Amino acid sequence: MNSFKFLIISCLILVMATAFPQEVKKTGGLARLTGMGGNPYVIDPFFNTVNPAWNGVYNNFVLGDLGSVSGSPFSAGGNGQYISGSFQIGKQWTLGGLLARNDFNGMSIALLDPGTNNSLGLPYVGVVSTVNGIVGEYGSVVPLDNNVEAIGTYSFGNSILGLGLAYASTTNDVTPPTNGSSEGSASQLGFNLGVISDVTNTLKLDIGFSMAFPNASFKIDSLNETNASQTLILVNGRVFWDLNSHLQLVPIIAFSSASGTIDSGGTSTSSIDMPSYTWFAFGVGLNYQVGDFLLAGGATFSTASLTVPSVAQVSPELAYGATTFPIWNIGAEWNMLEWFVARLGYVAFTGNSSIQYPNTATTSTELSQHFSHLHKEVLLLVWVSVLEHFHLMQLSTKMCLDKV
Repeated sequence: MNSFKFLIISCLILVMATAFPQEVKKTGGLARLTGMGGNPYVIDPFFNTVNPAWNGVYNNFVLGDLGSVSGSPFSAGGNGQYISGSFQIGKQWTLGGLLARNDFNGMSIALLDPGTNNSLGLPYVGVVSTVNGIVGEYGSVVPLDNNVEAIGTYSFGNSILGLGLAYASTTNDVTPPTNGSSEGSASQLGFNLGVISDVTNTLKLDIGFSMAFPNASFKIDSLNETNASQTLILVNGRVFWDLNSHLQLVPIIAFSSASGTIDSGGTSTSSIDMPSYTWFAFGVGLNYQVGDFLLAGGATFSTASLTVPSVAQVSPELAYGATTFPIWNIGAEWNMLEWFVARLGYVAFTGNSSIQYPNTATTSTELSQHFSHLHKEVLLLVWVSVLEHFHLMQLSTKMCLDKV
């Protein structure tokens, strides 16, 4: 019943949104990108999650994603549900936001405590799971959920500047009649800044910068506080260069890193570093469009590494890594009928990975592997007038590192 109410309310909002003038084809989302082979080279409203300036392009627009499920697309639950919107409040300003859960499909400030959710595809821990793992039976930090992000944009000249601010928190305080009171809490503050600029008539620049600060803590009576905190950074950029009226060159680049500290708490005052994570990727793609037919794709190089610090008399420093090249993301879409959109997608990648296992407190063994993967996607979406901008089904995606 709740899902049905959500669908009806969203549809009504969308009908109101379509009453405003639209300067772009306002449709898309993660399902579209997935159906086109996980394509990072196309323009789509999903990219407002990493560059809030896109809300200035997709103004007076609401996008709801019902998420994906393993069974029927209308089953209860769903993974990756979220809703976002942007509304014009002046000639140059828009105001909107994004509501997401802890299973958000994407790397941005909308994603909560990515280590806890295993979103990176590597043995990378989150702050909540770290604190609860240390305090054991007293672990009462409630995982983060229901992230709220506010997004505003300002248009000037041929550019749009966007700013996003997200915050989520949980608390769990226990005060028994005798000794043993405890305080558990978790929070995440995030912000992102982005710009979209038509540098020339044939060159569009898309740059986003994001930071998030997840934190979890637990304290019982007069003992020291157990705390874990991280700093997450993401930088992404794309250039859309019109070579001619039908062909567009799209170079892309992305970088992310994560680091943090742990205070063990209790009767201890020791502090250690959390595992540090770094990822870098760049690629080049082409978009070819004739009428409503779009063929888009390209090749990407990606490398990721994770360093787990040593623990005295327990384990040495351990390193995990993966280098993937090429990653092919190719997709096509076209209108078979006025209300019928067809999409084809192709993903293939090869690479190498290395994993270190501890042997003793000072030695380790390294395992190196070569991997490859091929995936083809066929997605046919039926659009009706009320649901024109609403996804009936979202196909889930996984990062390449999940295959390591």
